[in-house]
Amino acid sequence: GGRSRAQRISEGISLSDVVLEAVGNAKTTNNNNSSRFGKYLVITFGQKHVLTSAAFRTYLLEKLRVVRQSPGERNFHVFYQLC
Repeated sequence: GGRSRAQRISEGISLSDVVLEAVGNAKTTNNNNSSRFGKYLVITFGQKHVLTSAAFRTYLLEKLRVVRQSPGERNFHVFYQLC
């Protein structure tokens, strides 16, 4: 393709968000799509302020939800999408 490295990195960041949302979001009593994780994104820029790399670090904030949910809540969305 004719896309630059910066464009490919930017697209990768955007596309990865869908996966992170499925893995880290769950239904709670207050919100049907509540984020239960944190994301730390490191972006590196080179000369002329061009995007050269990006790396995510994801922190699951609510590990207990995998084995037990409160009444009226559900597990992480990804478990329902796999069925």
